[in-house]
Amino acid sequence: MGNTKVWLFRLLIIACGGLLVLSWFLPWWAIDVYEIGKNAVVIRPWGLETNLRPADYELIKSGEMPAFFAPAMWTYLGLCILGLLVAVFINNKTFRLKNKDFNLSGFLIGLIGFSYIVVVITAVIVAAIRTGDFWEVKLIGYSFISLGDPYVSGAEAGLKIGYWLACAAGPLLMILALIRSKIIGNNHK
Repeated sequence: MGNTKVWLFRLLIIACGGLLVLSWFLPWWAIDVYEIGKNAVVIRPWGLETNLRPADYELIKSGEMPAFFAPAMWTYLGLCILGLLVAVFINNKTFRLKNKDFNLSGFLIGLIGFSYIVVVITAVIVAAIRTGDFWEVKLIGYSFISLGDPYVSGAEAGLKIGYWLACAAGPLLMILALIRSKIIGNNHK
């Protein structure tokens, strides 16, 4: 029975990891600019994607992330996946920190979940600041965008499914780390 519980826990890690990866590849925020089209600008965890005409590219010129950002974010995803893969296979490894024993698997899962929560919160704060600073656009809702004097277009912006899945992935990983011993049992410390 104990082995079945270990496999159940591994399956839960893989499912939560799959949710994290799925959220990573789906858009987190997008804006439809009525004079330009749907998804004129899309924010993903690793940066911006645009469907702008060359004449409209000036709208986001100063809003792009630095060159190191995308490689850093892809490295972060790779480390998360690696950490979850390690957590799948090392159920009974422990380490000592400040006179307390921790299960390495549970610690890695919780750390990855916490870090993803930080990424999600940071992403929405940065997006809210940058969309307001650079485009004078609301993060969620209807705004007017200047397309060059005297042209103005309406725009509808909002958080997308990838963001909401990301909001679930981090807490689910943390919960999984916290209930690890309830699923596996205490004999697999």
